[in-house]
Order: sequence, then structure tokens, then C-alpha cells
Amino acid sequence: MTTHPKPEPAATDVRADSNADEGAAPRADLNAAPHADAARRDAWWRRLRAAPHGYDLFHALRWLDALSPEHAPSGYASRPRDEPVRFGQAPSLAFAAAMLADVRDDGPHPRVAIHGFGLFGPNGPLPSHLTEYAYERATQHDDPTFAAFADLFHHRLILLFYRAWADAQPTVSLDRPARARFDRYVASLIGPRDAPSPDADASDSAGALAPHAKYHQAGHLVRHTRNPEGLVQILRRYFGVRVRIVEHVPQWVMLERAQRCAIRATRPTQPLGSAVLGYAVRDAQSRLRIVLGPLTLDEYRQFLPGGAHARRLAQWVREYVGIEFDWDVQLELAHDEVPALALGGRHGLGRTAWLGERLDPGPAHDLVLGYDARALHARGGGASADAARVRSTAADQAAAADAPDRQPA
Repeated sequence: MTTHPKPEPAATDVRADSNADEGAAPRADLNAAPHADAARRDAWWRRLRAAPHGYDLFHALRWLDALSPEHAPSGYASRPRDEPVRFGQAPSLAFAAAMLADVRDDGPHPRVAIHGFGLFGPNGPLPSHLTEYAYERATQHDDPTFAAFADLFHHRLILLFYRAWADAQPTVSLDRPARARFDRYVASLIGPRDAPSPDADASDSAGALAPHAKYHQAGHLVRHTRNPEGLVQILRRYFGVRVRIVEHVPQWVMLERAQRCAIRATRPTQPLGSAVLGYAVRDAQSRLRIVLGPLTLDEYRQFLPGGAHARRLAQWVREYVGIEFDWDVQLELAHDEVPALALGGRHGLGRTAWLGERLDPGPAHDLVLGYDARALHARGGGASADAARVRSTAADQAAAADAPDRQPA
């Protein structure tokens, strides 16, 4: 019985697409130069010729499909001349230890001979003496006519056999992004707005979340009930840092002017028992805090506004939490990573600058960022955005904790 290696997806996180592992089929790059594709294909053929026994049939065909984007997928071409390789069976009565028998590329089309799955061999449907006859004619008389005639059928049957397997494997479709139909199935679980697009990989380079990053977390995103543990798992796996969630963070919610009580107001006010004095109310139910760290200095800077991770973090939180809750981010910098303040150094005031030696042996956790507030200003929210925006600095949170029943003057 032939065992097939477990197919490996081209990349689950499309931020990085590495083909260092020769066991995984490379993902076809539609934007790559033709000479680059040809060089990769030639290098793969050299490895296949040198050690054909190290490849399984499905394994080799998956590589071939990924390296030949200009051809139809194996098993879909209407004519054999439209396919980049010819397949046949090596007539033999031996119980072979490997699927591939031989690889030749000295003709107009490379030829791959296999041991199993064919008319010949101990498990084939033809009588054993016909296998012996085909083997004798090919080896003793240099006359492969009989075997070549059988290969006319072998070629088509082998490719259809592979196609039946490949169409049932969701990861195989990743080798050719244009035919990645399984992406649509996973995207339909998350929502129609996450349907795959041809420029999905290009969008990630601009800072947006790659679709495949969302597909990988579909198990969390498909649930209607979103718990803190799900968000922790998503951020921890995506960014590779420690994450924890602090719930019920107090905040002051600003009231619209029409909702405030005023003496001699011409508009109707709330009756006694429902009236609110002041221009803000304290709320501890609709805000959460994401604590990241302890971080290295490089990781810390990537989560600052404008950093590589800042925009993706905001998108992940909104993707998972929605717009019902407010949130902020507290960055914890490891104690031994705190930079020393020096004249002429490149320090961010209020972000990466600490005056004097830190006596606290724990991480530096002074910085709390309100990502949503910055997004509102970036979209030009104006006065209404300022009214809806909450004050999320560390000083405001400390004041709210010290005086829970007092409203701002």
C-alpha cells in the first residue's frame, strides 16, 4: 500500500511565504518573472532526477502543478500535448518500495515512470506473463512499444487518479491562488465581506489583515459569543507575544450638550432620579484593556502608533469585538529592555523615554494607547467624534480609580 505524505499548505499566514521546506509545494506567484519560474522548475527537476524514490506520486504532481501555472492543472487538460509531463508505468513484477521508478527529460516532454497503479505488475489486471513480456522487450530488445502503448492509457488514468485526490484536498488549492475555491468556503463561515479577492496578498503589504490570517482563525470568528479567551488566542498566535485582557476598565463617557441638566434650561430635562449632574458619567462595563508584554524594545516600537503591528492590532480587535466596546492597549516593556535616556538619542517623548534609573524590577507599563481615538481623528470625526470619544490616558484612568464617585469638574 502506498502512503501519501500529508499535504502542506503554501502558507497559513500570508505575511510570510517561505519555500525553504522542500516537502511543501511552492505557491504559484502570478507576478513572478518567467525566467524565475523556469529556474525554480529546472532546480526541482534536477532534484527529482537525482532522487525520484524520495517523492510520492501525489507529492511530485503537486510540485509540478505549482511550478507550471501556465498549464492547466494536472487532469484538467483536454489534450495530452497541453500537459507539461508524460506519465507511464514501468513493467515489473517486483513489489516496489517507492512509487516513482524513473524520471527522464531528454525528449520534448519529461517522462515519469511509476511502479504502482497500472496494467502491469503483481497487482495489475493483466496476466503476469504480459508484464514479463513487456519487461523483456524493453530491457532485452530495446523495444518499449508494448509498454508505450499501455502508457497511452496510463497517462490519462494516473492524472485522473491524482485529480480525484487533489480536488478533495483543501490545501492543494492554495498552490494556485486563482483556483483557491476552498477559500470561499471558509470565508462564507466568517462573513461575505471576507470573500477572497485576487489582490489579497497585496493588501497585506499595505498594513491590512491578509484574508488567510482570518481564515486561520475562523474557529474563533464564527462564534456569535465572543469571549476574552478567544481574543487572547488570536493575538497571541498572530503576533507571537504574551497577551492578557483586563475587563471592566473604568472610563468617563462624555454627555451630549442636549443631555446635560442645566438651570433655567429651555429644553425639557430628566426628572429627579434620572437627572445627571455634570457633563460625563462613569462607566465600567463597556471598556476593556489589552495588555501586551513583557515585550522587547523592537516589539514595543512595532506596537506604537505608526508601527508595523499597530494597524493590524486595531483591525483584529474590531474584527473580533465589533463596535460595541471601547478598548485601549497597555504596552509592557521588559525591565532589561528599557533604554537609557541620553542627549542626542532618538527617543519618543512619552513613549520610549524614561528619565533616570528605574527602581521597579518589573516591566515598564506606563504607556496606555487609545487606538480608536486616533482612528476617529484620522477619519475626521470632528466635534461629534470628540464628544463620543473617551479619555483613555493613564492619568485619566488613575483619577477615575482614585475618585470613583466623583465626576470631572
